[in-house]
Amino acid sequence: MQSLSELNQELEKVLATLNQVVAEDESTDELVSYLQELVGKRQLLLASTFANATDADAAQLKEQLLITQSFEAKAKVIKDHRQSLLHAGRKSKRQLNVYKAIDANR
Repeated sequence: MQSLSELNQELEKVLATLNQVVAEDESTDELVSYLQELVGKRQLLLASTFANATDADAAQLKEQLLITQSFEAKAKVIKDHRQSLLHAGRKSKRQLNVYKAIDANR
Protein backbone atom coordinates (compact mmCIF):
# COMPACT_ATOMS: atom_id res chain seq x y z
CA MET A 1 0.00 0.00 0.00
CA GLN A 2 1.20 3.52 -0.80
CA SER A 3 2.41 5.75 1.97
CA LEU A 4 0.55 8.94 2.74
CA SER A 5 3.39 11.13 1.47
CA GLU A 6 3.55 9.18 -1.83
CA LEU A 7 -0.20 9.53 -2.22
CA ASN A 8 -0.02 13.26 -1.49
CA GLN A 9 2.74 13.68 -4.09
CA GLU A 10 0.72 11.76 -6.68
CA LEU A 11 -2.36 13.89 -5.95
CA GLU A 12 -0.25 17.02 -6.33
CA LYS A 13 1.04 15.78 -9.70
CA VAL A 14 -2.44 14.95 -11.01
CA LEU A 15 -3.82 18.32 -9.94
CA ALA A 16 -0.89 20.12 -11.60
CA THR A 17 -1.41 18.11 -14.79
CA LEU A 18 -5.14 18.82 -14.81
CA ASN A 19 -4.39 22.51 -14.40
CA GLN A 20 -2.18 22.44 -17.51
CA VAL A 21 -4.21 20.15 -19.79
CA VAL A 22 -6.66 21.84 -22.11
CA ALA A 23 -10.30 20.99 -21.44
CA GLU A 24 -10.75 19.39 -24.86
CA ASP A 25 -7.95 16.89 -24.26
CA GLU A 26 -9.35 13.36 -24.10
CA SER A 27 -7.02 12.47 -21.22
CA THR A 28 -8.89 14.91 -18.96
CA ASP A 29 -11.65 12.39 -18.16
CA GLU A 30 -9.07 9.75 -17.27
CA LEU A 31 -7.16 12.21 -15.09
CA VAL A 32 -10.33 13.19 -13.23
CA SER A 33 -11.21 9.52 -12.65
CA TYR A 34 -7.68 8.86 -11.41
CA LEU A 35 -7.92 11.90 -9.14
CA GLN A 36 -11.16 10.54 -7.63
CA GLU A 37 -9.49 7.17 -7.10
CA LEU A 38 -6.51 8.80 -5.36
CA VAL A 39 -8.77 10.92 -3.14
CA GLY A 40 -10.66 7.77 -2.10
CA LYS A 41 -7.41 5.96 -1.29
CA ARG A 42 -6.19 8.96 0.69
CA GLN A 43 -9.41 9.10 2.70
CA LEU A 44 -9.11 5.42 3.58
CA LEU A 45 -5.43 5.76 4.44
CA LEU A 46 -6.06 8.79 6.63
CA ALA A 47 -8.91 7.01 8.39
CA SER A 48 -6.81 3.93 9.12
CA THR A 49 -3.69 5.90 10.06
CA PHE A 50 -5.47 8.19 12.48
CA ALA A 51 -8.22 5.87 13.69
CA ASN A 52 -6.78 5.85 17.18
CA ALA A 53 -5.14 9.26 17.12
CA THR A 54 -3.78 10.72 20.31
CA ASP A 55 -2.58 14.16 21.29
CA ALA A 56 0.84 13.13 20.04
CA ASP A 57 -0.62 12.87 16.51
CA ALA A 58 -2.03 16.40 16.57
CA ALA A 59 0.82 17.97 14.57
CA GLN A 60 0.62 15.29 11.90
CA LEU A 61 -3.17 15.60 11.74
CA LYS A 62 -2.91 19.37 11.36
CA GLU A 63 -0.35 18.95 8.58
CA GLN A 64 -2.66 16.58 6.71
CA LEU A 65 -5.57 18.99 7.19
CA LEU A 66 -3.51 21.78 5.61
CA ILE A 67 -2.58 19.49 2.72
CA THR A 68 -6.25 18.58 2.27
CA GLN A 69 -7.22 22.25 2.21
CA SER A 70 -4.50 22.92 -0.37
CA PHE A 71 -5.84 20.11 -2.57
CA GLU A 72 -9.38 21.45 -2.21
CA ALA A 73 -8.29 24.96 -3.22
CA LYS A 74 -6.43 23.68 -6.28
CA ALA A 75 -9.34 21.46 -7.32
CA LYS A 76 -11.76 24.38 -6.93
CA VAL A 77 -9.62 26.57 -9.21
CA ILE A 78 -9.60 23.82 -11.84
CA LYS A 79 -13.36 23.22 -11.47
CA ASP A 80 -14.18 26.92 -11.71
CA HIS A 81 -12.02 27.29 -14.81
CA ARG A 82 -13.65 24.27 -16.49
CA GLN A 83 -17.12 25.55 -15.61
CA SER A 84 -16.34 28.94 -17.13
CA LEU A 85 -15.15 27.20 -20.29
CA LEU A 86 -18.38 25.19 -20.44
CA HIS A 87 -20.43 28.33 -19.92
CA ALA A 88 -18.52 30.14 -22.67
CA GLY A 89 -19.02 27.15 -24.98
CA ARG A 90 -22.76 27.12 -24.33
CA LYS A 91 -22.98 30.86 -24.90
CA SER A 92 -21.12 30.54 -28.20
CA LYS A 93 -23.37 27.69 -29.27
CA ARG A 94 -26.50 29.75 -28.48
CA GLN A 95 -25.13 32.68 -30.45
CA LEU A 96 -24.34 30.40 -33.38
CA ASN A 97 -27.88 29.00 -33.27
CA VAL A 98 -29.29 32.54 -33.32
CA TYR A 99 -27.20 33.38 -36.38
CA LYS A 100 -28.29 30.15 -38.08
CA ALA A 101 -31.93 30.95 -37.35
CA ILE A 102 -31.51 34.47 -38.75
CA ASP A 103 -29.78 33.13 -41.84
CA ALA A 104 -32.50 30.48 -42.33
CA ASN A 105 -35.19 33.20 -42.30
CA ARG A 106 -33.59 35.11 -45.15
